[in-house]
Order: sequence, then C-alpha cells, then structure tokens
Amino acid sequence: MKTFLIKTLGCKVNTYESEFIRNLMLSNDYEEVSENADICIVNTCTVTNTADNKSKQVINNIKKNNPHAIVVAMGCFCQFRKDDIESLINADIIIGNRYKSKIIKYLDKYFKDGKRIVEFDEMETLPFEDMEIKKYEHQKRAFVKIEDGCNNFCAFCIIPYVRGRVRSKDFNKCIMEINDLALYDHKEIVLSGIHTGQYNSDGKRLSDLINKISENPLIKRIRLSSVEIVELDEGMMDIIKNNKTFVSHLHIPLQAGSDKILKLMNRRYDKKYFLEKVNEIKSLRKDIALSTDVIVGFPGESEEDFQETLDFCKEIGFSKIHVFPYSDRNGTVASRMKDKVPGNVKKERVHRLISLSNELEEKYYKSFIGKEVEVLTEELKENYYYGFTSNYIPVKLHGNYKLNEIYNVILKEEDINFEKFL
Repeated sequence: MKTFLIKTLGCKVNTYESEFIRNLMLSNDYEEVSENADICIVNTCTVTNTADNKSKQVINNIKKNNPHAIVVAMGCFCQFRKDDIESLINADIIIGNRYKSKIIKYLDKYFKDGKRIVEFDEMETLPFEDMEIKKYEHQKRAFVKIEDGCNNFCAFCIIPYVRGRVRSKDFNKCIMEINDLALYDHKEIVLSGIHTGQYNSDGKRLSDLINKISENPLIKRIRLSSVEIVELDEGMMDIIKNNKTFVSHLHIPLQAGSDKILKLMNRRYDKKYFLEKVNEIKSLRKDIALSTDVIVGFPGESEEDFQETLDFCKEIGFSKIHVFPYSDRNGTVASRMKDKVPGNVKKERVHRLISLSNELEEKYYKSFIGKEVEVLTEELKENYYYGFTSNYIPVKLHGNYKLNEIYNVILKEEDINFEKFL
C-alpha cells in the first residue's frame, strides 16, 4: 500500500479541498502518514510574495529530503506562475486550481508513464469543480465549500486571476453534502468560499441556502467563514434577525478605516456605509461578535490614515482584528503604486493595531461573564474540554462533559481561553 501526506498552505478553501483529496486518497487504498510518504501533495498559496516563497520552499524541501517520493504541487501558486513553474519547483505532477479532484487520475498516469505531468486551464470561464466531503475525522466543525472565485479585483489581491470568476456549487448538492455531514454527527457547518456572500445557484442566494440547511434538526449551528459588508443583503439581514441556527458571529473584512485608503484599495464601500450596516446588524442581534481583517501599511497610508483606522476599529467595537502588514503581490495594481510604507513603520503600526485588537477582544469576552452561553465541545486536552460559543468566544471547561455536545453554561472568567488570542 502506497503512503501519502498533504501539506496545506493558505485559506479555508484550500483546507476544504485538501480534506477532499485526503478522503479521496484513503478511499483509493492509499495510507496517510505524517512523514516519509511515497506521495507528497502540496496545496499552495499565492496571496503574497511571501506565500509564493513559502510554497516554493516547502515543495523543494520535500523533494530534497524525500528524493524518491512523488511530489504533487497544486493550487494558487502553481496557477499564478504557470508560465515558469517548471523551472521554479522540483515536482513530478504540477496542476493549478482545476482538476484537484482528478488527483487519482494523474497519479495513475504518472505510475504508468513515469513522466512529469504539467496541466493548467485558463480560469476565467471555468465551472464550479464539484467536491464532496461526507465526514471530517479530525475535527468537529465541518467546512463546506459553496463558492469559488472573485469578481472584485481589489488593488492588493491576485485571487481573481488564479481562482477565476465567481461560481457556485449547485444548491441541491450543497444540501446533500451537508445532510451527509449531519448524519456523521457534525453539528456545526461552516460555509466557505472565496466570496461566500456572492453564492448564487440558479437564483438561490446565500440566505436561501442557510434557511434550507436550518430545516435539518441535526444541524445546530451554521457559520460563515467570511462575508463582505456589501454582500449582507435583505435576505441575510433577515437571517441575522430571525434564524436561530445561524451563529452570533460574522467575520467582515474591513481592510482599512480610511476612506482615502479604501478608495486606493478599490474596495466597494466607504466608512459611512460600513458603519451604518454594522449598526443595523447590532440592532438585529445584540450579542453578535464582529471580527475583521485589516491591512496595515498599504501604499500611501500616512500616520493620519492609520490613526483613522485605529479610531474606526474602536468605534465599530470589533471582537477581534486579524492584522496583516501590506506585502507587495506581483501582478496587482498596488504593487505598482508609489509611496510604499517603510518596513519599520509597518511593523510599529502592526503592533499598535494588535494591541487594540487584544483590548477589544478581552473587553468583548469579559462582557459575557455571568451570562449563559452555549458551548460546542470540540477537543479534550489535559482534562479540559475546549470549544467555542456561538459568538466565537474560545472556552475551556473542566468537569463532567462529553465531546461534540452543546452545553449551556454560565460563563466564568476562568472558562475563557485567553491563551487562544494572547
């Protein structure tokens, strides 16, 4: 029996695709190992130049340390560098962002011919590549990829060029996959995509999908990996107000709290729109947690612009801020912009924003001390049950609990897993 391992870099969509590949390999009589595998699969990322370098390094190191292994490189980095990828990496099978589901076919062909395989497709007009996962062996929350691609072309982002345009998984196939996951006792479903909020299957939108999933009594929670503020349409606002299965947490990327920088980024909202929408969300669900992404040091960002971002994040009251120092991404509009922010300035601003995030996070978590919360237990480690509340507070519980169950508990300060974010 041949052995395999998978290295996954990048986003939750890559994680889903790698899990599908893992299940596919297992069902075709391959054995998963953690090292010294016959077949090493690397699912790459290209979101920044740094991600490119890491992808290249991981692939080449695997081949260097395992010269007899068959190395399969796939995904965004390969797709972006398809014109010169053969000279950059030492891999036996190289594919882009299409045909990941055909990995067994490529392996069979390689075993037969013994020749390097390199195959790419243009991404602009591709259909959705169907994948299905029936169960996750090593986690309780189940991710489902319902959408791929992006039409937004933000100035800093290469993803539309390597993932293609927006396309969605068939509505009924989504429901069948999620029903299967529920039968394997996955109580929380996380809907994922490059732009999850742009889901559209023959006129059925994201809110239609969430409402249909909610009809399954085995599904206790529905969560989104991320959603853009402009994608929270009337249907989604009704979900936030009325759907009790939908969790009290949204991850909404802000990217900048300065209208000047938002315009340079080619984001499709300004601060006024963002704030009004957030206030509407909070009026519909009082306890909701709002986390976000912010890019620090975008070209042209002055100290005044950054201070504006700090002030705006305070005004919104995010429960967590994921902070990213701007990194040039070759091929994007931003990479050609002038007025680049020096690295030492970016580093100092990153520390200030992370400090604010920690303050906001602690304030939000502590506001629930003494209140009843629902916790889904996901992991048992050193006599503590670890999990998350609906509004994504990380919790550790000591006592008479079971894994993969939802418990109503009165939250105490010692229950909050502060190590998760500090």
